[in-house]
Amino acid sequence: MSEIKLYFNNNQENLERLKKCPSLYQEKDGEPYQSNDSPSILNAATYDPPYYLYNSHIMNYYVTFKMKRLHLKRDRDELVNEEDGGTVSLDWYNFGNEFDAKTPTIVICHGLTGGSHEPYIQYFAKYAYDTKGFRSVVFNNRGCAGNKITADTGYCGIKVDDLEMCIRKIQEKYPEAPLFLAGFSLGSVILVNYLNKHQEDSPFLAHLCISNPMDMNKSMENLMSTYLNSYLYGKGLAVNIKKLLYKFGDRLDKYATKEQIKNAASIKDLDDLVTSKMFGFEDGDHYYREASSSNHIEKLQKPILFINASDDTISPPQGMASVYEKFKNNPNTMLALTKRGGHLGFISYRDWTSWADKAGVEYFSTFLENK
Repeated sequence: MSEIKLYFNNNQENLERLKKCPSLYQEKDGEPYQSNDSPSILNAATYDPPYYLYNSHIMNYYVTFKMKRLHLKRDRDELVNEEDGGTVSLDWYNFGNEFDAKTPTIVICHGLTGGSHEPYIQYFAKYAYDTKGFRSVVFNNRGCAGNKITADTGYCGIKVDDLEMCIRKIQEKYPEAPLFLAGFSLGSVILVNYLNKHQEDSPFLAHLCISNPMDMNKSMENLMSTYLNSYLYGKGLAVNIKKLLYKFGDRLDKYATKEQIKNAASIKDLDDLVTSKMFGFEDGDHYYREASSSNHIEKLQKPILFINASDDTISPPQGMASVYEKFKNNPNTMLALTKRGGHLGFISYRDWTSWADKAGVEYFSTFLENK
């Protein structure tokens, strides 16, 4: 059984919160860890995938292509950013009931080129509703989940103005509802940059990041480090980005020709060609440095839980000792690091459902006990 490694500031408030999250933490006797890059506490809570999903590539394949689709009903609000006319949307999951005006609400940021249709998001929202009665709404980025391209600018990990607009809309619609913010993969990068900007003014009681590529430079390097990584992830993700960029038509001609975009072999190539220029960076590396969550962990001023797997190809743990130290020095941040789980996977051998969903919902629920 594989221990869940927890990195956090070992104060009484955090310990009491973890005791209410049995998927994350269970008490364990023994000598405490001593080194600076060791977990903060001994932990009897474990996570292991089914035997057939031990390999991270197989885990990722399963959650992407083989998990049963839920096809949850969604009610859409379309929003237009007055600054440049860009179109985004909010998809509210409809479970066939009437939510109270004060129902706790989770705002969800999807991953790269994703949206409210993605299985990993729908399973999270359904679990949050089935177990704790949460309402969930997904912020769909420009060009994603059926949103039309109506502006020259797309989105990236450091652009937060569309999210800010959507949050204002949600607050206007449900001013009494306790709010939570969850991000998956690139969506969690956007989340951290939003929180870093707003800090204590963030209207959310707590925040959750699942499979955050904390150091985006290292993520890109790892995606291209082996033939298998490049073939399974680097090229596949690049194809998805190209499909999104083609929706812009001639709007991108100021950055790159259609032929250049077509010939780009990786995400890095596309970020060098388009993303960096669109958002005022020198190149892709400059964008990754500025957007990476690892640069902000020590500064975050409201509660946030990160859930990552050591075998995540897109978010590799190598060379992250200094980042673990940041988690331990900030009383607002927690990192739960599992041995396996892949990227946005975390399927448990116990019931073939997501352990990360359970852990995240447990964490959010601890902030509602006095509400």
